[in-house]
Amino acid sequence: MGDYAIKAQFEASCTPRQLRAWLDNPAGIAGWWSDKVEGDADAVGDTFQVTFPTSPVVFELEVHSISENGVEWHVPQNPPWWKGTTIAFELSAANGSGTRLLFTHSGFDSDDPIIQVITPAWVRFLDNLVAVAESGEANPVVVN
Repeated sequence: MGDYAIKAQFEASCTPRQLRAWLDNPAGIAGWWSDKVEGDADAVGDTFQVTFPTSPVVFELEVHSISENGVEWHVPQNPPWWKGTTIAFELSAANGSGTRLLFTHSGFDSDDPIIQVITPAWVRFLDNLVAVAESGEANPVVVN
């Protein structure tokens, strides 16, 4: 596991609590990422799986931390190109009633070729997360 991280910052015109509601349960995650999310994601130690129609690999994530200020997931095994990485969503108040989202996907080697593939994918998913949180209406990027 390396020390390279993908980072992105977004601002949403909703409260941190409204945004976190899309990160701390399978139905919420299915509302902005892929619509097929199974398992539990509302407590430390919970595990959930995300499936994409274009990949035979099941994305398995474990909730590492969860609080008012964000959510952190760990990838124990799958997909193999994410093994040992950590995905963090840090939330803070911004611009009165808005929310600042700092996203970090860490644990890569700096020369890992997957970085150039997943960086634009994460930006697309996170743009959608913000739009969904602002509207309050589910609209997954990927529909199985």
